[in-house]
Amino acid sequence: MGRDGLARVTAALIAGAALLAMIPPLAGGIERHGGILAAAWALGRFFTILTNLAIGIAFAVIAWRGRNAVAPIVQGGLMLAIVLVGLVFNLLLPPLDHASFIDALGDNAHHVMIPLAVPLWWLAFAPHGQLGWRAPLAWALYPLAYSGYVLVRAHLEPVGTPLRYPYFFMDVERLGWATALGNMAAIALGFVLAGWLAVWIDRRLAPRG
Repeated sequence: MGRDGLARVTAALIAGAALLAMIPPLAGGIERHGGILAAAWALGRFFTILTNLAIGIAFAVIAWRGRNAVAPIVQGGLMLAIVLVGLVFNLLLPPLDHASFIDALGDNAHHVMIPLAVPLWWLAFAPHGQLGWRAPLAWALYPLAYSGYVLVRAHLEPVGTPLRYPYFFMDVERLGWATALGNMAAIALGFVLAGWLAVWIDRRLAPRG
């Protein structure tokens, strides 16, 4: 099996893991909220879910059409976003309680396995040498857009809605606007700085000659 074939097979495994791990939280959401649409709406508040869904789709495309089928700037941005998922969950958030082994497996797939597998895949198989130094500024739009989405969504939902603010550092009601917005800005800045490191690594891994 050649390098492109190995890239496609491993991309298929990553896509399968990211998408199949959606089943336990979706099933639990259907039980709690009484329907698939309500469950999907509830899950759609989480950066983890949105990022893993995007990775599942992008890596499915790579598995189907090859590692050049998804633009390098998209591959780099998704890699950085899922690393952020892993870091925030494992360093800042308390452990989750799980109703079953399947729930724990899905949770660990989204928060541990995929955040480890994607950067390793990116290092080994991404088409390197095509990222510019402005790429991290574009990548930072994702967490900023997500922050805006959370704030608008929280404004539309009744006070007291469970997980109205999905992450404690975004909770305007508890922290106040200044602190919450400062936290979001700090995360976006960290995203840019990490992005510049990723671009530097990408250039070091570029083919010579």
